[in-house]
Amino acid sequence: MFALVLTLALIAPAAAIWVPQSRREFVQAVAEGKGATKMETMTSERSFDQVYALLERKSSACLDREVRRSGFVGNQMEVSSSDYNPTLKRVGGNKAEFALQVVHRPRGLGATPPPGGLYVMAADLKAVARDRTEVVLYIPAIGFKSISKTLRLWVAGEDADCPKLK
Repeated sequence: MFALVLTLALIAPAAAIWVPQSRREFVQAVAEGKGATKMETMTSERSFDQVYALLERKSSACLDREVRRSGFVGNQMEVSSSDYNPTLKRVGGNKAEFALQVVHRPRGLGATPPPGGLYVMAADLKAVARDRTEVVLYIPAIGFKSISKTLRLWVAGEDADCPKLK
């Protein structure tokens, strides 16, 4: 009986963790300062179409990947993977939304992630002039630093190399 109560007590906090189930929920949570996340606003001295095209090309080539890992834990071989899923879509003539999700296998305990995986970052792009684009980044404050840094370079219009995915 004690073991059952202890197990239920340990499972309850994991089940209570809230996981955004949509891009909108993720962006709202970051904007409200929830979790280890932050918002940054930057302006690119490039047209909206240039920023969109570069982000489309680079996110497809660099971020749409599966990373596999294996190693020994004690005397047992452990295998895991992370499947990165970027999306970029126009939401009007001069606006676009970017999101990056990741599916971890095996899946950890806690809330069920949304289709496409856990949201780890997002960006809103908006033309503010003919040759200027405003970008609002919704990024983690911890982890994914290589991807966040590269995303900043891409939205600034730099054709930076692909980040190392883990």
